[in-house]
Amino acid sequence: MKAYEYLVDMLKDYGTTCFFYQEIAFVKATNYMEELGIRPIMTHSETTAGFMADGYARISGHPGFCAAQAIGTYNLAAGVHDAYLGNSPVIALTGNQTQDVHYRNAYQNSNHMLPFEGITKFNAEMQDPQQLPLLMRQAYKAAVSGQPRPVHLDLLGYMVYEMEIEEMESEYLVNPEYGIFPPFRYEAEKETVKRAAEAITEAEKPLIIVGRGAFMSGAGKEIIELAEKADIPVVTTPDGKTVIDESHALWTGILGGYGMDSANLSAKNADLIISIGTHLNDQSTCNFTCPPTNVKNIQIDIDGEELGRNYPNCIGLLGDARLVTAQLAASVKAAKRPSWRKQVGLFFKDTLDAQAAMWETESGPIHPARLCAELSKAMPDDAILVSDTGYSALWSSSFIRMKPTQKYTRAGGTLGWGLPAAIGAKCAAPERPVFCFTGDGGAYYFLTEIETAVRNNIQTITIVSNNGGYAQLKPFAEEVNSDNAKRCLDRLSFAPVNFANLAQDFGAFGIRVEKASDIGPAIQKALDSGKPAIIEVMTDNSHPFHYTRSY
Repeated sequence: MKAYEYLVDMLKDYGTTCFFYQEIAFVKATNYMEELGIRPIMTHSETTAGFMADGYARISGHPGFCAAQAIGTYNLAAGVHDAYLGNSPVIALTGNQTQDVHYRNAYQNSNHMLPFEGITKFNAEMQDPQQLPLLMRQAYKAAVSGQPRPVHLDLLGYMVYEMEIEEMESEYLVNPEYGIFPPFRYEAEKETVKRAAEAITEAEKPLIIVGRGAFMSGAGKEIIELAEKADIPVVTTPDGKTVIDESHALWTGILGGYGMDSANLSAKNADLIISIGTHLNDQSTCNFTCPPTNVKNIQIDIDGEELGRNYPNCIGLLGDARLVTAQLAASVKAAKRPSWRKQVGLFFKDTLDAQAAMWETESGPIHPARLCAELSKAMPDDAILVSDTGYSALWSSSFIRMKPTQKYTRAGGTLGWGLPAAIGAKCAAPERPVFCFTGDGGAYYFLTEIETAVRNNIQTITIVSNNGGYAQLKPFAEEVNSDNAKRCLDRLSFAPVNFANLAQDFGAFGIRVEKASDIGPAIQKALDSGKPAIIEVMTDNSHPFHYTRSY
């Protein structure tokens, strides 16, 4: 068995269905993939190959693969960074010159370990092609075990060809249980669960906070059981969105700087938080003020290092979010908390009233809140929504209402991630409609990947909120440069471009929307087109009322 056959057979047996790469690398392997039903998706940059692998991993739960020849290694590292920020199991493969020419100024040769060192759980350099089986098995294990995150393997040959044609000496062995996250589910220690249940009984104002770990574990049903039995309001971080139904009576909003007043005020006033699969970092807690760091915390996490990291007054429950939440739901006493529910309900009503007031007008450019309201109504019940970072994440997470039959994921922080990540998400779930929510600033980064979607018949629907510039940066520019704000604002504005026409030039479906009432019909036309699509919505420069607010 040749090395390329060993590699591709492993992908097949571990459940991998797509491979995102930049051409000339892995020539033998990509040809063989097509024979086995694995789709090699050639991208327009190594960076977007990483983003697509990330989107694929987040939606499928399987590790996403991305690959580059030697010279593309540093570009690929940039594409893997967001998977690290988003706790996503991505496996990056790169080529490198063989050992005999290292330290001799070899063509396209540099240190490939350094750019991946701070953004991977496992970062390995191949010394011998016979290491491939070991390194691949370990890559899968590292990517999905405990807290999922990216791994990197630097293979032999600057186009990997030298490794591909090597005859493998070892027996073919795989561990397919590591082909999906989580590979194993385990419960928390029973006495600690009992202590946590007692703390919930004693609390007057408990609040459940749901994050990405709960999303990946599929813990929605168990969270609702716990919340309903103990009468506890629930908020989610943007990364926990769609774990529970946002029409549920106990749902109280999205937490954090990209969240909602109702959730932040609820967290500010809680006397106990039950955090399920969330890092409780600075962004999701408004710089550790919502909730304050001294609040009592019951924290459920699959990684023991995370327990009490940011909220140290902690009862730590180590284990799978779904199983441990079920343990807690079974152990807690039934309760009613009318006073706390009333207080939280007022926070929620005030926030929803303020949101509704933002999009009532029909004249002029469309308010982003109105765009979100229309998208909430028009997205199919099984839709997947992939959001870019910045204002795209803020508007979409806080203003678009979603169901647990839908899925939502957003960039860990890299502008431009959304469009290619949505392509990866569609590859993971080809039977489901996949939407990308981005702005014109984000769309400009990697718009060329629309051609990749067209060439591979990958139907994503990209909503471009076109306000003619970097709207999120304008308030800061005005504040910092009050003496010459116009010059700064001019630098943050873009020349007029018709994204709908660009989409059509790529062979995609493109439509421009200038009236709010046309958003829903435009979405239906895009769905019916059968093509990758861009819906360009002409929006204004409105800023969310709570953004940068101190609580």
